[in-house]
Amino acid sequence: MTVVYRAPEGDDGLEFTVRLTPEETRVLTREVRLLAEIVDSCLWALGMLRTGVNSRDAGRPAPIPGDWYSALRDLERIAPRVEGTRDAVIRALAESGEGTGRLAHALHTDEEAASRRRAAVLGNPPSDWETWAAKGVAE
Repeated sequence: MTVVYRAPEGDDGLEFTVRLTPEETRVLTREVRLLAEIVDSCLWALGMLRTGVNSRDAGRPAPIPGDWYSALRDLERIAPRVEGTRDAVIRALAESGEGTGRLAHALHTDEEAASRRRAAVLGNPPSDWETWAAKGVAE
């Protein structure tokens, strides 16, 4: 995957492109558009929170409740996907025989907490979102 950032000519905005490999494209086609829209909503919400304006509406008005609810709907959609993906990666690391030292570093925690997190993941069957992350569909 390659990420490219660029400012459009004559514009102070920023565009970024995420280029997927052919293999990633093959297995992620269904999810790419949805995930891009969700990330876009997250960036939109961050912009509104930090500036106090909805820069995507003409005249740059203050955000109205409908703007916040629109962003929140997508933010609620990303959390379970991220958590499922994280748990699938933790399970894959455990299945590969990795210990918890590097896991702790990756999770920004101590080794005891990482061990507990791994035990919690391994002590349960994969969630629907973990299955989604690993296989593309919930069983």
